[in-house]
Amino acid sequence: MKRMEIKDQIEDLFGLRDVVCENLNTPTNDIFSVTASTGRFALKLYNPQSRNVADVQWELELLTHLMKNGAPAVRAFPGKNGYVETFLIDGQDRAAVLYEWAKGEKPKPSDDTYELLGKAAGQIHLAADTFTSSLSRDKYDVEALIDGPLRRMREHLVATGRWQQVFDMGERLKQTVANPALDWGVCHMDLTLDNVYRDNDTITVFDFDSSAECWRALEPYKVLRLSKEYFAAWLEGYRSVKPFKQVDEEAVAAFGIIGDLRVIAWDLGVATSSRGTPKIGVPELTVIADGWLDWESKNIK
Repeated sequence: MKRMEIKDQIEDLFGLRDVVCENLNTPTNDIFSVTASTGRFALKLYNPQSRNVADVQWELELLTHLMKNGAPAVRAFPGKNGYVETFLIDGQDRAAVLYEWAKGEKPKPSDDTYELLGKAAGQIHLAADTFTSSLSRDKYDVEALIDGPLRRMREHLVATGRWQQVFDMGERLKQTVANPALDWGVCHMDLTLDNVYRDNDTITVFDFDSSAECWRALEPYKVLRLSKEYFAAWLEGYRSVKPFKQVDEEAVAAFGIIGDLRVIAWDLGVATSSRGTPKIGVPELTVIADGWLDWESKNIK
């Protein structure tokens, strides 16, 4: 990827001057820190294996709606042709968006940080309840969250000797998501401390690339896996903005595994958006599968 080509296209399409680019070497998409005479920005070149221009346009429609309705979402800057531009990189068209560089920095884990994160999740969900788009977007249903990832990981899971146990676990997890009382709507899908900056008591959320409709109980699953204390703080923040029903709270433990399945499929290199050398192999997957089974036995009724 030629830095000068990117610099020239940024200046041409977004009207910036004195541009300096730094590749941040992110795993799924290509993110560049962009410094210009008017400030600092983040340029995101989307992975063409998983996102086309229409996909990114849906994301920007969501982002615009969230900002208009008070959610703490990062701001995008329009170019010559709108928020979504097309860059030609090494002979390939790539959807590109220029974002503000959020104020603050990545926060450290603490009760008050997770309370702010929960509040941000509630604000995003509340604003997204009124979002509509004429563009299509895949939903995170049973196929996307359970059946698809397990099917892609089957060869690796067979090699671990855990395939049947994990498959049976997946069938049991489907009983949780079959509950019609669970809240459903647009979620961020990766709302962790890696995707927010904190400036005093203000959090700005970015990376809505994975956003789509899903069970809202999935949103805090990584928080619960990390700490029950942090999860309690997350709930307090969320419920200061929007109800999080008891049935959803109880379901988060099941999503502690369900939400992990597609992530591990990506790490194994078998997901549609996987790029480069797989991050894990069979030995690591064996430990992860045992962890899933242990989590289920201890936390899911």
